Amino acid sequence: MTAHRKGTGPPGRAPVPRRIWLLGPPGAGKTTLGRRLAERLGHPHHELDAHFWHQGWNRADSDAFHAVVTGLAAGERWIVDGQYHDAHPVLAARADTVIWLDVPLGVALYRVTRRTLRRLLTRTALWNDNRETLGSAVGLLVWTVRSHRAVAAVNRPLLARLAARDVRTLRAASVKAALTELLGAPPPDRLTEKGPPTPEAADPLPPGRRP
Repeated sequence: MTAHRKGTGPPGRAPVPRRIWLLGPPGAGKTTLGRRLAERLGHPHHELDAHFWHQGWNRADSDAFHAVVTGLAAGERWIVDGQYHDAHPVLAARADTVIWLDVPLGVALYRVTRRTLRRLLTRTALWNDNRETLGSAVGLLVWTVRSHRAVAAVNRPLLARLAARDVRTLRAASVKAALTELLGAPPPDRLTEKGPPTPEAADPLPPGRRP
């Protein structure tokens, strides 16, 4: 993990984050991290997927999506997870903490594959009652591979620019590592490093999402 801490607070401790933006490729664990942080901090947690994908896998209008993100970012306390390119300027201007979950492609692909198969078999309802289909599953796997490098290429300079502006930035290889670095050791019964993650540990991402 790489971390940059800036700001005021007691010696050896960074200020409690108020506006946290979570980044990473498909299968990184952004939504799981967002939920864990929300439990610990009491901040509202927002998945950008829920605002971008309307019923029937229809994409939100660009202006409408931008308005939603702007409204979320205006709050004083929040956790937002999402790698949507159109949301970057708004969230970058307001976040005081940015976490990049940078997992290897093999790990991300394993998580996305297992999670997607489970959703296909169980017909799990996602945001706005969307459900995985064979076509969306194949598209998601392709997107996971294609977007992985692009996400890294975007996030490296992004985190460098934010750190230069005194925004706290973290780059972590797992949800547990991010929680430990940001808030101290997570509850041992909730997160472990043994074996692959459960399906819930991966961030949902239908085809069409852009880094």
